[in-house]
Amino acid sequence: MKEEIFELKLEGYCCSQIIAEISLRRMRMENSQLVEAFAGLCDGVKCGRICGVVSAAVCIMYLADGREAERGLVRDYLDWFEEAFGALDCSELLGDDPMAKLEKCPMMVESTLLKLEELLEWE
Repeated sequence: MKEEIFELKLEGYCCSQIIAEISLRRMRMENSQLVEAFAGLCDGVKCGRICGVVSAAVCIMYLADGREAERGLVRDYLDWFEEAFGALDCSELLGDDPMAKLEKCPMMVESTLLKLEELLEWE
């Protein structure tokens, strides 16, 4: 999975787009326009608010199974993410350290994709 993430990053994809693209692949779906739209979630909706990894994961849960997302899947994920990384907002996750994005974001992307695999029971 690390290689997939790295390749997409080299292609210019941001965190939320990487979540979208890899998730769609796991669900055996394609939708390049949807992946493009996920760019709007990057960098905390471009203003340091809710992390693009988080918002992208929530969207994917609803795409995969809206009923299960409503029944607590989203809450389980949000609780897990906040416990694992300490916050939900980009500004809190990354702080003022310019290197934090390079160090933390790939780890949060990979961890979230693994959590989505678990929650959505991907093969």
